[in-house]
Amino acid sequence: MESDNATDSHRGKTIANAFPPYLKMEADCLSLVIGDTKCADHRGVEVTTDKNRVVVPYRIHHEGSEQDGKSLSRTQSIMYSCLLTRHHNGYVRQRQLERILPVYEPWVVPFVVQLTGEYVIEILDTCESHFSLLDPLLYGSFIRDNPKYFQATRDRMISYWDCYYRRLYKRKPDYVGFRLFDRFQDFASRL
Repeated sequence: MESDNATDSHRGKTIANAFPPYLKMEADCLSLVIGDTKCADHRGVEVTTDKNRVVVPYRIHHEGSEQDGKSLSRTQSIMYSCLLTRHHNGYVRQRQLERILPVYEPWVVPFVVQLTGEYVIEILDTCESHFSLLDPLLYGSFIRDNPKYFQATRDRMISYWDCYYRRLYKRKPDYVGFRLFDRFQDFASRL
């Protein structure tokens, strides 16, 4: 059994690893505010963003309030919202996605892209309805730097479509997930 100190150390390290090293101070402050957050047993999703390796938590179980981020600095608040896009509650993920979509920071991109591979169609609809806010250069660069991750995320979206939505959306262009990934692919083809 881990001691509280070991758990706190593991939690802080997990939060800090979700962001580039130049945000370590903000991540350390955020880990004090986020408090009782447990990351899922899954080891997380490793990607490169802004030439840095980060590990986006697969899912977090956070019992705090979404409002906790209001007392943070702007950067810490955005980081908090990014982490909450990994929340176990889909409604929380969707609200926090709306908050981070207009943010032009490379470290936000993996949190947005990760959501596009999920099964909650309302989250995909939110991403599509706000797609004009996304910076093609940031997203295109991220996709080019992470081709295997991008393909795996697309494959996951297709799997969920096949399992849950194929009867409703028989043609691929009718399903939001395919439209999103086509647009992401367009971003990636720009130089």
